[in-house]
Amino acid sequence: MRHWIVIITLASSFSAQAGIVDVNRAVDEIRDGALILDLRNNSDFAAGNIHNSLQVDLTLEDGTGISAEGLAYQLRRVVLDPSATVVIYSDTNQHALEAEDTLIQRGYLGIVNGGNYEELRDALFDHVEDTPTWVFENDDNTADEAAPNGTPTE
Repeated sequence: MRHWIVIITLASSFSAQAGIVDVNRAVDEIRDGALILDLRNNSDFAAGNIHNSLQVDLTLEDGTGISAEGLAYQLRRVVLDPSATVVIYSDTNQHALEAEDTLIQRGYLGIVNGGNYEELRDALFDHVEDTPTWVFENDDNTADEAAPNGTPTE
């Protein structure tokens, strides 16, 4: 009997897994061209968003904060491969974690949780500021200079 209790406890712990917020991995995946989903409402998205992100407006129906079917339906429309890498972020870490768990339960295994918008945005800017100056040393601005006939060179 005790053996079955241990097995049931282990099985339930796997099904009740909580996601993790991994801002650094989210930044790396964004730099590598991953699909980015903004899970905030329309007004928050309009006020500012991560460049090239797609906005998925979640209807907050019950106390869980996530419309699971709506989120999975919208993701199916843009992601054909459920193992594809998709970076998500929301207004709070908790909403992002709930969305991640929902998507994983629906079979999307490539979800990278960027957490909340402000932290992800700041991390993206920090990575830009951490770029060594030598990266720009050989930038001779030739693309910005005009050719003698007035057309820009490439």
